[in-house]
Amino acid sequence: MSYSDASLQHGMNQLPKTESSATASTVQSPIHILLLDQHTVVREGLRLLLETRFGFKVVGEAGQSQPAVELAAALKPDIILLELNLDGELNADIIPALLRAARNAHIILLTGLSEQPLLQLAVQMGVMGVVSKNHSGAVLAKAIQKVHAGEVWIDRTMMADVLATLTRARLNEQADPEAARIATLSDRERQVITLIGEGLKNREIANRLSISEVTVRHHLTSIYSKLGVADRLELTIYAYRNGLAALPT
Repeated sequence: MSYSDASLQHGMNQLPKTESSATASTVQSPIHILLLDQHTVVREGLRLLLETRFGFKVVGEAGQSQPAVELAAALKPDIILLELNLDGELNADIIPALLRAARNAHIILLTGLSEQPLLQLAVQMGVMGVVSKNHSGAVLAKAIQKVHAGEVWIDRTMMADVLATLTRARLNEQADPEAARIATLSDRERQVITLIGEGLKNREIANRLSISEVTVRHHLTSIYSKLGVADRLELTIYAYRNGLAALPT
């Protein structure tokens, strides 16, 4: 595969003298960033901002899920800056795939969304930072530095909601582990499981749900992880046993 859009050129930009000492240290050892957003102009603007003003190194970029995961595996970035709009639809299921592909990377959502359930789900899946597009470039740079250092960067109100959700999930898991796993499934994932139970293949599922086959594969990857099943057969059996799909008549 060609990574023509990965922009692997080495070297780093010098910061203006007005930048802080914390940012200056980034120039000496630049943080490597992978940009994931479906809009080319957004990626170009972010690259210019992050490299020219703050001295980070953008090592690659992608606008679709499959090349995004492939680039994460090939480039092993420090930070993955992600907007959940790849493939033209909101899809948090790419998060576990990215984390498996680049195990040492930390994910930051750069988003214009305000839907708390989706953002909470993203954090529960392993996102360590959430930055609103309404914030300044300086805030984004600070979030990148903090997350790269192993800290979490999330709005206080959202953090309180996430902690409350996780607490309830732990209590539910103690009472009924299977119910707790099933509760983590999104509505779209439940639809995919139902169609798997009907014996549909990926292309047929994609056509039925008006999504791409790539998105179906990402949904399945997330489902396998959430339910602790290894393959399509185990998922089908699990779905029948737990009422997620109707037994064939």
